[in-house]
Amino acid sequence: MPELATDKTCTGCMGCLNVCPKDAISTRTYPDGHLGISVDPDRCIECRMCEKVCPVVNGIPYGENNLKSRFLAGWAQDTEIRRRGATSGIAGAIAARVVADGGYAAGAVMEGLECRYTVTSDPAELPRLQGSKYTASMPGTVMRRIRQLLSEGNQVFFCGLPCHVAALLNYIPEKLHPLLLTADIICGGVSSPLLLKRYAEEHPEMTGVASFRNKDHGWHPKGYRYNLKYVDAEGTVHDTPSGTRNLITDGFACELTDRRSCYDCRFAFTHRRSDLTLGDLWGDTRFPAQHHDGVSAIIAHSPRGEEILRMAGIAVSEIPAADVLGHNTRLFYGKSVKRFLPERRLLPRLIRRLSYPALLRVYASDLRGAPWYWMPFALYRVVSFRIAEKIKQLKSRYIIRHLTQD
Repeated sequence: MPELATDKTCTGCMGCLNVCPKDAISTRTYPDGHLGISVDPDRCIECRMCEKVCPVVNGIPYGENNLKSRFLAGWAQDTEIRRRGATSGIAGAIAARVVADGGYAAGAVMEGLECRYTVTSDPAELPRLQGSKYTASMPGTVMRRIRQLLSEGNQVFFCGLPCHVAALLNYIPEKLHPLLLTADIICGGVSSPLLLKRYAEEHPEMTGVASFRNKDHGWHPKGYRYNLKYVDAEGTVHDTPSGTRNLITDGFACELTDRRSCYDCRFAFTHRRSDLTLGDLWGDTRFPAQHHDGVSAIIAHSPRGEEILRMAGIAVSEIPAADVLGHNTRLFYGKSVKRFLPERRLLPRLIRRLSYPALLRVYASDLRGAPWYWMPFALYRVVSFRIAEKIKQLKSRYIIRHLTQD
């Protein structure tokens, strides 16, 4: 039997499933809600192709921490694309350019209450690819479709999680790489789909997510607040009340339901195999006139990455690496001690047994107005999160110091 990623290290990229010539690999759901894989020994022919694609076991490094890449601030110059983007529409502008040139764009879309990867050449479909999705994505067999398109001579732009880009680059033959453009994100971890499921149970009229975050009140480099919206069967959009917490976006921010591999991410580097890395330019003070519509941090890892930025009509300005590193620890440091907290270890039981108000307190830190008997937990939560944050700060400062000194 092949030796693939374990339950603790699997990223859910499904590269192994896509490459298997006998369809001996299928998906399964872990008790914590995350997607994993299962190998059928009766169908497996021991070809080991899955091991070569798996970004965890194949031994091909996804990147390294150095300052070889170019650090940029940027935004889409197309007003409509920029408005729809979670930050400034960079991926949306690139997708539009590739599709306009006869190519295809691939990325995550919401289909009801599930997040899935899709591939399209239809300009009308591109808005669905835009916007952050704060739940686990299901890759399915999207890699097979991308490989088919590349083999037919089509250009494809893929934007996704770093671990998923790593698997795609392993899966696609080297001879086809010139036709493939990739962008990954500064990933904050992948929260359990069970958060979305429990939220939907609490809101039975909900049939889908309209947006996980938006810029109705503008984008802000500091103090930015997410704003969840969902849609019902009649197509009516419901906005979550201002100042309240919800299990989806606040649960994501708490990092207590992430995939276990996210607490020891092997794909967080300043220089990567992808063409581009995209994120928010948190803490920006250089472009105040652009803040309302959003300013992105862009790390260009290849000449092709820089070229597509120009072709897609994206305004860019080179900035010091420190402007990005100081506010985006997850770009280069993917570890978290929150994996050791009892809330994470007990997630499979608690997420199904606790009431929704209790889940908000445990997994979204909504302790305002909690009954008196929650006070010991509130104290524990403050102390444990401060310790986790302090460890992250010390580690990140150490890495930044060595990066800027080299």
